[in-house]
Amino acid sequence: LREVDARVNAVLLQESCMSRLAQIPVVLIPIHFDRDPANMMATSSILRSVVLRPFITSDFMTGLPAKPGADLPLEVVDKMVKAASEVAGISRVLYDMTSKPPATTEWE
Repeated sequence: LREVDARVNAVLLQESCMSRLAQIPVVLIPIHFDRDPANMMATSSILRSVVLRPFITSDFMTGLPAKPGADLPLEVVDKMVKAASEVAGISRVLYDMTSKPPATTEWE
């Protein structure tokens, strides 16, 4: 998780996009999307997925997700996904588009 977080933040810094966001939590979830359904019960998975939540807010009481192509260039989002996907043990990279409310600023 730390490696994914570091890589994603490095992309944002390299592309000068960090100042557009209030924060970008990276969440590790125990979901492996690419498993063979026939063998799901026979073998346990060691792969996980990560969720990127680029968040824009001025007060953390309300906020919006950073929209790809509007708040963050699509090329930057693609680079973040590629950087996260290259980390060993990552099955899939997801992008959280939930605003606050109803969600919290971080996954809780």
